[in-house]
Amino acid sequence: MAVSSGLFFHGFAFYVEPMRRQFGWSRASLSGAYSVSQIARGIFAPIEGFLIERVGARWVTFIGFMLFATGFGILGIVDNITTFYIAFLVLSFGSGMAGHSAAIASINNWFRRYRVRAISIAMMGLGLGGIIFSPILAIAIANFGWEMTAWASGILLVMIAIPITLLIRFHPEPYGYLPDNAPAVMTRDTTSYKSEVTVTKVDTGKPEYDFTVNEALRSSAFWLMSIGHGLAMLLISTITFHQVAYLEADLNFSTTSAATIVMITTGFNMVGQPIGGLLGDRYPKQYVIAVTMIGHCVALLLLATATQFPQVLAAAIIQGLSWGIRGPVLMAIRGDFFGRAHFPIIMGFSQGIMMIGMIIGPLLAGYMADHYSYGTGFVIIALTTGSGFFLFLFIRNPQLSVYR
Repeated sequence: MAVSSGLFFHGFAFYVEPMRRQFGWSRASLSGAYSVSQIARGIFAPIEGFLIERVGARWVTFIGFMLFATGFGILGIVDNITTFYIAFLVLSFGSGMAGHSAAIASINNWFRRYRVRAISIAMMGLGLGGIIFSPILAIAIANFGWEMTAWASGILLVMIAIPITLLIRFHPEPYGYLPDNAPAVMTRDTTSYKSEVTVTKVDTGKPEYDFTVNEALRSSAFWLMSIGHGLAMLLISTITFHQVAYLEADLNFSTTSAATIVMITTGFNMVGQPIGGLLGDRYPKQYVIAVTMIGHCVALLLLATATQFPQVLAAAIIQGLSWGIRGPVLMAIRGDFFGRAHFPIIMGFSQGIMMIGMIIGPLLAGYMADHYSYGTGFVIIALTTGSGFFLFLFIRNPQLSVYR
């Protein structure tokens, strides 16, 4: 997660202004690549979930790293808008497969009681990646150019792909464990050529019903959660893609100062992750998420109206904390609501809906920046995201209706 977020999710913002100045492309054209990639990702997300469920997280992650590296290779030779769109599309697919879906699905299989806490630890990588790679990318692009930086990023990904993917364990049962390290009785089938370990499950806590994909899609909780997540990502994708350009172009920040703000945001994102883990395991998750939606709204309104560094700093801190707390809680709530068996596919369908927010956000902000101002677009997006507070208030756990 640190590598995928640092090099792409947070890191790509540092490529935007140099490429815009070199080729003379509009911000809306650059944002369009983000939106097109999210449309493709949204369509592919359920298929990715199916692949994770069938071939396992390890292979999906490895393929993701290879695509990720290939995308940077293509980015390094971009000389027209079409090639740029292709590079961005490959980067988006690769980073998503390498750093998020497979990891979250694996953690969901290994933990029940402390699911939020476990996911929050993993998602600290999102902030760690921003802190580590933001200054490196800013310095590298300033001194060596964006082309050489892209090529170096691709080489780095190839070097680390195999070591990382070898560590992945998708299900606990084949290794003689159960979720939460529950007691288990193991037998080995010596007649099978696979010599598989069979684990006899022992129920040590409250029952958890595994929803089918059909059942999940017919629940109101799925749709409220997915739309609410989409509203959060409307704002997050806007910040990720446009914050550096906004700070440089509208507030006259240097690239180094803009990188500092990204580092502060991601640093407080990391601080928020364990807080989210503690809150999500202790209080109703939907209420925790609802409060963070207000935090996102306030932070972007602060950024949109900022005239001095302290306002930008306050916006970065509030944004980072809201993002960090919300992320693991929103990921874990799907496992709580729908169980383990079909989690990757259910998450894939949810991501397909959530991607709509990621498509609209950067495109709207880019259009408003070209024709009006970044601030106007930021205000519209902030207020829209804030309305997600009410969606999460109405979510009810479908597990309760199963065991009523």
